[in-house]
Amino acid sequence: MRFSTASLLALPLFAAAVQNESPLEQAKAQAQFWLDKISSYIPNPNKPHTAHAATAKVGGKALHVLTLDNWHHTIRSSVKPESATPEEWWVMVTGGNKTCFGHCVKAETAFNQTAALWSVTPNTPNLGYLNCDNQPVLCNSWGAGPPSLWIMDVPAAGKPVDIRIKALNATTTEVKTFTDLYASKDWKSKAVYEGYFHPFDGPLAQYGLAVPLGYVFWAFAVIPSWMFMIGISFLSRTIM
Repeated sequence: MRFSTASLLALPLFAAAVQNESPLEQAKAQAQFWLDKISSYIPNPNKPHTAHAATAKVGGKALHVLTLDNWHHTIRSSVKPESATPEEWWVMVTGGNKTCFGHCVKAETAFNQTAALWSVTPNTPNLGYLNCDNQPVLCNSWGAGPPSLWIMDVPAAGKPVDIRIKALNATTTEVKTFTDLYASKDWKSKAVYEGYFHPFDGPLAQYGLAVPLGYVFWAFAVIPSWMFMIGISFLSRTIM
């Protein structure tokens, strides 16, 4: 291994810099190193992601990718405060290998193709896309599972949001599924969702508990069972 003259001359300066560091600074640097190393092994429950097709604006309308940070503002901001007519939203809940076992590709592709078709069609619903692989906390806070379609009538703030949930067949869903549903309005015959996990009006959302519970459910899903057993063992030994 060869050293250049510049490298040899820099060694005393490097040694002096290390010696001048206080023990506290060295401890901070070491703690930050281990924190970054541990963080790299923790899955990110709020990944930025894209719908693989039809996400770009076409004809002035976009397919909105929903995340834990933007979903509420994205949906609510589509309604003007003085509007007496609710905005209709169709949100495709999909996933990858973790949450849909790779079975959502056909339904998701059909929805994306429908979004491209409707992007140039007036008076069609606002379209949203939620991937539970990348947004597990948001999906858990809604109690949503893929593949499904969440159809929302969103009025001005202060009024209840009607939500109807339609499960999608992972093998038979196609563009015609969505266009026929829109033309027939069959979804209006379904009962309005009134569960605890209603993202706007449910008790958990009203008391600010939906997202914390979403994190709890996500943690139970990603933390191995043996870690819980070790934790319980340590706790029981401490109590004893």
